[in-house]
Amino acid sequence: MGMGGKWRERPRCTAFTDPLDWKHSLSRDTPPLPLLPTLQEKLRGPVPLSSEGLFGDHKRIWSLRTKQVEDSGMAAPGAPCFLLTFDLDETIVDENSDDSVVRAAAGQRLPESLRATLREGFYKEYMQRVFQYLGEQGVQPRDLRAIYEAIPLSPGTGELLQFVAKQGACFEVILTLDANTFGVESALRAAGHHGLFCRIFSNPSGPDPWGLLALRPFHAHSCARCPANMCQHKVLSDYLREQAHDGLPFEHLFYVSDGANDFCPMGLLAGGDVAFPLHHYPMHRLMQEAQKAEPSSFRTRVVPWETSAEVRLHLHQVLRTWPAGATRAGRGPSAR
Repeated sequence: MGMGGKWRERPRCTAFTDPLDWKHSLSRDTPPLPLLPTLQEKLRGPVPLSSEGLFGDHKRIWSLRTKQVEDSGMAAPGAPCFLLTFDLDETIVDENSDDSVVRAAAGQRLPESLRATLREGFYKEYMQRVFQYLGEQGVQPRDLRAIYEAIPLSPGTGELLQFVAKQGACFEVILTLDANTFGVESALRAAGHHGLFCRIFSNPSGPDPWGLLALRPFHAHSCARCPANMCQHKVLSDYLREQAHDGLPFEHLFYVSDGANDFCPMGLLAGGDVAFPLHHYPMHRLMQEAQKAEPSSFRTRVVPWETSAEVRLHLHQVLRTWPAGATRAGRGPSAR
């Protein structure tokens, strides 16, 4: 809870006015973007399937969230019941946004010498080289923005996001993606759904002094499973702690994604939470392996999906069966 045992009002979410204005995504103390950031990324082996490893942290997070509710004896006024977390690539949009920028290259193809520099665990360094190459070929950030804006939504995603928006304060919606804020915000704004997202967590990016699109790591962390620039487990756990500390816990978590790097935060989901992995994609396969290896530790419900309509129907069913009046009133996305 907040100070003095009072529930605090959930603060309004901030939205950037223009994805080219990337400095708004950085703190006041953030150092300038390097032209070629040297990220010491390295994937250090398989995910440990242990109840005290991957699936242990949810106990501490959820005990904090549960204590907030028990101590208060009431629901937070205007606070959403559920936290809904989305990925972007192959989830909200029907492409990998990093791959899409190749269309800006001559012949829509990168030189073999550049593509040969891609190494596992060093993807962000590779993308910085891609952006540098495109800039040297005369591609401007506005050209890249046009490509991001043209990426189509995945089937059924428009209807899913419209459904979520109509539920008002039932959902707080965030996005986590190991890509770049410039591309993410360009795509969401063009699709008309940017205002739905309370927070967007991705690697800060924007034009550097030479007019090239530059990336910087999202944060530092100690996770041995994730690239050094971003651990989505830490992103989500930090956000949950922040909300619980402010007296704004969530009843349950819903996580919609597809990729292997989205598996790390699954350790934060507990009984009653739902993971929505894209059917037969890496996240789905990893979750199947986890369920088989540690069935007693993996308590999260898994709902594979092929179109966003399946996610929408499941969320609709959750709301139909949820107790009437359980923090259903309050500020919706339009008030953010």
